[in-house]
Order: sequence, then C-alpha cells, then structure tokens
Amino acid sequence: MKKLLLYITCMFLFGSVFALQKEGSQNPFSNQNQPDSTNIYQIQKLKLYPNPASDHLFIEYDVIFVKEAKLQIYNSIGSVVYTKKLEEKQDNLKVSVSDYKNGLYFCSLQIDGKLLNTKKILINH
Repeated sequence: MKKLLLYITCMFLFGSVFALQKEGSQNPFSNQNQPDSTNIYQIQKLKLYPNPASDHLFIEYDVIFVKEAKLQIYNSIGSVVYTKKLEEKQDNLKVSVSDYKNGLYFCSLQIDGKLLNTKKILINH
C-alpha cells in the first residue's frame, strides 16, 4: 500500500512539473518572472525633437530598472558637449543648443555603463 501511494505521489509531482513546462505556462520556480537584462535594455526609451533644432532640443526619456543612466551629446568629431545623469523615471529635458555650432551631433543613452541608444541631431540656426 505504501509503494502504491509513493508511486501515485511521484506520478503527480512529475506530471505537475511537466505541465508547468508547457509553452505559455508560468513556472513559479523559474526566473522567467524576473526581467532579464536584454529585455530591460529594450524597454528604455529616448525621443528627441525638434530635429533639426535651432534654439532648444527637447529630450524625452523613460529609464527603469537601472543603477545608473547617463545622457551625452557629442559633436561630429566625438567631443562631449553635454552630459546629464538621469534618474530612474520618465521625464523631459530642455537643452539649449543656441551656443552649439551648426552641424551634426549625436545623443547617446548609456545604461549601467553600456551604450544603449544613439540618435542623430542636426543643429541649424
């Protein structure tokens, strides 16, 4: 009788584990419920406007689940002309570009030391 109960219990446990591994099921013992690093980097957002800019550049960003976020604007030869540490939130920045020379610039978003996104900006006064 004990062997039969042990057999039934084992079959139930193995069947439960197998059912949880089916596609589309959530396994409470797996790490699928935790966001992995590639998904975290894909959900960060950066929007720049107007482009081309003449006096001000508006930057919308949405950074979440990060330790450190930084926004930098580079000129066409790679010199940093603007740096801002970002907080973990959704926010807007207004950057004055009236002192910048006309030309092509690049705005990059760095998350936890990794270059995540770079966008082109044209400054034309």
